Amino acid sequence: MSTDGNSQPPAASGSSANPRAAYQRVKKTPELPAADAVRLRMTPIAAVGTLLWTVALVLTQFFRDDLAASGREWWGACALTGVIVGLLGTAAMTVADKRHFGKAPRARD
Repeated sequence: MSTDGNSQPPAASGSSANPRAAYQRVKKTPELPAADAVRLRMTPIAAVGTLLWTVALVLTQFFRDDLAASGREWWGACALTGVIVGLLGTAAMTVADKRHFGKAPRARD
């Protein structure tokens, strides 16, 4: 509580109580350059994830009877879903990488 009996602190000159003033402060902030870690190609990461789901799908087919006996036959459907989503993600990351990094340089003969 302040000395004048008010429970509110005195308003500061740069208070964010005024949304317009807060916006003006943020608007004047310079943009920082993107970190080098952000410039990472995502296609190989998505492809490796899809490959791992494919391995899991193959393994669930080898052990289909054991999984069904233990009530885990849904693992095959989960792995298949991972493969499908992984293929879609790999395609999306390929498009995003081409947009972000430009076309890959062509090999010279």
